[in-house]
Amino acid sequence: MKKFFFIFVFSLFFFEKSSAATGEGQPTQYQVTMKKVELCTDLACTSPYVLGEKDMEADIVPTEGGTNVGNYAPTTGIPPGKVFTHLRVTISRTFTVTANISTSGASCKTDGGNNATATQMTLGLKNGLADAVPETMFLNDEGEYNPANGTKAGGGALDVDYSDPSSAKAMTVSGDTAVMTYELVSPYQKTLRAPIIKVKFNTATAIGVDDTACAMFINEPTVTIALD
Repeated sequence: MKKFFFIFVFSLFFFEKSSAATGEGQPTQYQVTMKKVELCTDLACTSPYVLGEKDMEADIVPTEGGTNVGNYAPTTGIPPGKVFTHLRVTISRTFTVTANISTSGASCKTDGGNNATATQMTLGLKNGLADAVPETMFLNDEGEYNPANGTKAGGGALDVDYSDPSSAKAMTVSGDTAVMTYELVSPYQKTLRAPIIKVKFNTATAIGVDDTACAMFINEPTVTIALD
């Protein structure tokens, strides 16, 4: 039975911000929790086909990517006669990240403080000698954040906005989940052979930071998806 082949997600994803951050870079760990994957016949995804629905953690950094996501769901049940143009994925807003991001003025490292919430950016270790360690990061609510403390506040210099993602064609963030819809490289219609879903991503700028107080936030990786 053919299985999904993901070098994901996303995401998997993740989530570019039009902010005054002074640096961005490659994490060494960028772990997401996949919750649902659907195929869609249009961007609105009004009648999706659910490929799989379960929680599965996956580290999508290229050196780690795809180690355990290949068994996420079978592709043998895709209905014939439909032309699928998009893939929609639901993930948890909670990420596990390890990163050391340098700016022109400082280095900021994840320090395991796990202090992030929907309205509080992760505050990393500034110019410390310790190694970066895994940190729980949260996909923050939209709005303006104060670089002095990473807290959501009107008039802040860090602006979180999901209305115009760069890789996803649509994105919503609410409750405990984020939902992204990606356009397939080319439309897919079922043949006699079950397809492999191939996802290419680039996490080179997947973590952003403002070095005022080492407020760290999640950026959107570059993602391309094809059914082959």
